[in-house]
Amino acid sequence: MRALAGVDLEVPQGAHVALIGPSGSGKSSLVAVLAGQIAPSAGRVEIGGRVARIHQDLRLVPRASALRNVLHGCLGRVSLAQSLRFPPAERARAEALLRRVGLGHRLHAPVRTLSGGEAQRVAIARALMQDPDILLADEPVASLDPANAAAIMALLDELRRERGLTLVSVLHDLALAERCADRIVRLQSGHVMSTDPGSPAPPSPPAPVESLPPRLPPSVTFLALVGVAVALSWGVMQAAPGAFDGAAGEALRFLARLVPKGAQWAEIPWEALSRSLVDTLRMAILGTVMASVIALPLSALAARNIAPPWIGWPVRAALNLWRAVPSIVWALLFVAAVGLGAIAGVLGLIAYSVGYLTKFFYEAFEGAETSAAGALAELGASGPKRFVHAVWPVALPALAGAILFMLEYNVRAASVLGIVGAGGIGHDLKLAVDWSNWHVVGAILALLALAVLAVDSFSAWARARIG
Repeated sequence: MRALAGVDLEVPQGAHVALIGPSGSGKSSLVAVLAGQIAPSAGRVEIGGRVARIHQDLRLVPRASALRNVLHGCLGRVSLAQSLRFPPAERARAEALLRRVGLGHRLHAPVRTLSGGEAQRVAIARALMQDPDILLADEPVASLDPANAAAIMALLDELRRERGLTLVSVLHDLALAERCADRIVRLQSGHVMSTDPGSPAPPSPPAPVESLPPRLPPSVTFLALVGVAVALSWGVMQAAPGAFDGAAGEALRFLARLVPKGAQWAEIPWEALSRSLVDTLRMAILGTVMASVIALPLSALAARNIAPPWIGWPVRAALNLWRAVPSIVWALLFVAAVGLGAIAGVLGLIAYSVGYLTKFFYEAFEGAETSAAGALAELGASGPKRFVHAVWPVALPALAGAILFMLEYNVRAASVLGIVGAGGIGHDLKLAVDWSNWHVVGAILALLALAVLAVDSFSAWARARIG
């Protein structure tokens, strides 16, 4: 079935043509053809000038400021290096456009904090930043109330007259179209039904409803799969008869040995343990930060929406093998390579963390909403520019969350790596266990608990500010 058939349409320079019609009539398809996004299978399209497009869903970068979103309109004419700090002339143009659309007081406000009407004005300013001759507005007021819709269409018409633009808009409100457009084109089932603003086109027949077989809700399917997995795994829970007799009492007696009593408090080397705990935290911080630096470029190579498949699949396969190696094995490897101490521990944490952080990072990149990146591609932005300006800002909270999670994990992991001689408080823990100094073991566990709580509090504080 053809989306458009027999469309013969000429738009005079400087005119405002509104496309009207029911859903599925071909309005958005016609706009996509005019924007060069869809190539017609027959016929030809002649465009007399540069084209800019305002999408129905705007396709702005929500975490970026209004000013930065407008500056994205010049990505097709500046280099990647220049786009990291846009040239002063471009910044001045963007600021002037925002003031022209009534947002001079919201230059640095993140788009996610703007109202619908304000976000629509940012999208208009970004389109004008491309210095177009033709402006395509695909349902620019569909999500706005009548007052805001009228204000936005009045603004578009003013800008059209000021700049001599040709404007093609898709509208659903016939009265609004008659008030602001020079010409109204009605579409029905891909055909031009009328160009006269008189009686509306006849309604399209309702589409047949296709009956589908009933499907289980996803939550029910998930719970069923979990139940099957537990049933298949339950066989590992085998124990000799009477194995649990007295188990609770033994566990309580062991826990009691971990609590220092009387003179044992004075025997605990609190100063030495505190130094070891600080070393453990330093190891975790170094390992996490350095692993993050290594994981970022690897994750970009593995992400499906960034790297081509012939690069992404081999990188993902290698990372899967990398993650199969436990952290303690990495620590043993580096102890053998560089000797006992914190250096081996930091290298072990880096090696282990790279595998997991890379997975977290490329999943964050792939989960980033892609419509803004697609809009930047239409603006002429290259792949690296789209990554820097559309993918990275959206993925940043997830990236930060993954780094903070890995830091929390590495605090625990660093305490274990010390058992094999890789530095940190784990070495003190191993000695205390070997000599059955259970009160020292209890003190070490208490210090680790305090460290974990402190790191968790820091993570919560950081997430609140990044998110």
